[in-house]
Amino acid sequence: MAATIATVTLSVQYTPPSAPANSGNVSYQVSANCQAQNVGQIDINPSDAPATLFVIPFGSINAAKIFVLKNKGSVDIGVRLNGSVTDTFRLAPGGEYAYVMSAAPTAGTLTAVSVAVITSPAQVEYVEYLCFGD
Repeated sequence: MAATIATVTLSVQYTPPSAPANSGNVSYQVSANCQAQNVGQIDINPSDAPATLFVIPFGSINAAKIFVLKNKGSVDIGVRLNGSVTDTFRLAPGGEYAYVMSAAPTAGTLTAVSVAVITSPAQVEYVEYLCFGD
């Protein structure tokens, strides 16, 4: 795949102390040149028992520069980074995790992500992922 540019924009609106409601606004934008991408979703079924682990496919990506994970379900999911055998953190329903770098760091790169079922959902639910890197 030819190099592409992936861009993430994070905007935050808030109320600063002693200021009008929602008058604080900050926006950050990060772009990264990437040689590969993998975008998709993983279904989590009612039959998936707690502790079932799903590996997010990185494909040919050895080091992620931009990785976004969105929990589209109704229950928490465990998230494991870089081959951890325990949950690094939990992602609540509707929650998002973003790892955003303009270039891969010299150490501590993101090389793998997996999600773990905490509680089996009542119906089929899913997590979305976007992975860009080299």
